Amino acid sequence: MLSALSLAAQDLPAEVPAYKTYKASFGILANPRVIGVQTEARFLSHFGLRVAATQVFDAHHRQNEFSGGGLGLVTYYIPLKNKRIEPVLGLGGVYSLYHWDTGYDRGNLTDLNVGGGVGVNLRFSSDFRTGFSVLAANGFVADYVEGSMRTGRRKLLIMPALTFDILL
Repeated sequence: MLSALSLAAQDLPAEVPAYKTYKASFGILANPRVIGVQTEARFLSHFGLRVAATQVFDAHHRQNEFSGGGLGLVTYYIPLKNKRIEPVLGLGGVYSLYHWDTGYDRGNLTDLNVGGGVGVNLRFSSDFRTGFSVLAANGFVADYVEGSMRTGRRKLLIMPALTFDILL
């Protein structure tokens, strides 16, 4: 009798959690060199707009120097049967700011370029999710040229980040 019950239990389909849909989220993103805040608005069931602002902590910065950035991505959530997992693709614009200070001269370098990313979120409840994202952007390298700091060359910037969001 006991073995018949255990066999019947093995045949039952796993319950899929019934998470409520959300229209917006607010959270943080971080890695060892970057921390930021992000927000997202969902305008269709599988599409949204994500905006993030970041601060970069780099050992190469001199005193009074800093860099940060912002990004705006149109996101597409790939639908899966498992509602706990949310794979996402994004494409949009990236803004970069580098404030340089040599002690006798200072200024800002800014850049607006294209970027994108991929990631996966794990939903733990109707109100919270965590995830892992890899963002890519056409970044720049600053060089000291002719008495001032200038954009020297372009380089591919890859930024992995862990995320934690509150779903609204």
